[in-house]
Amino acid sequence: MADDQQHPDEPDWLHEFEDLANEELEEGASCEQVHPVVERWFHDLLQKAPPYSKPSVQQALACLSTEILYDSPPEILEEIKKHIDEDTLAVWIEYVLMVGRAFESSLRDGGLDDL
Repeated sequence: MADDQQHPDEPDWLHEFEDLANEELEEGASCEQVHPVVERWFHDLLQKAPPYSKPSVQQALACLSTEILYDSPPEILEEIKKHIDEDTLAVWIEYVLMVGRAFESSLRDGGLDDL
């Protein structure tokens, strides 16, 4: 997407990822091709139980969530804490990490071969 077509709420760092995708796919087609596949995968994930993790992995994810929370830029953390407490944010970060693990697993086991 050209800078003049950028959505006003879209952070600049997203352009790096779009540029990388456009290098692999024809220009401008990356989101149109990739997003529906990822969206389907995500909605399918939401219909199932989360992927199994050993208790030690679950504990490690909780610890990593806390580390991410406490390493967040103070300005961002202060703004978020106006709306939710730290425990809720830590649980959400842990959820995002779990989705990332499921995504990686699907990439490895062929669940996202349409990409």
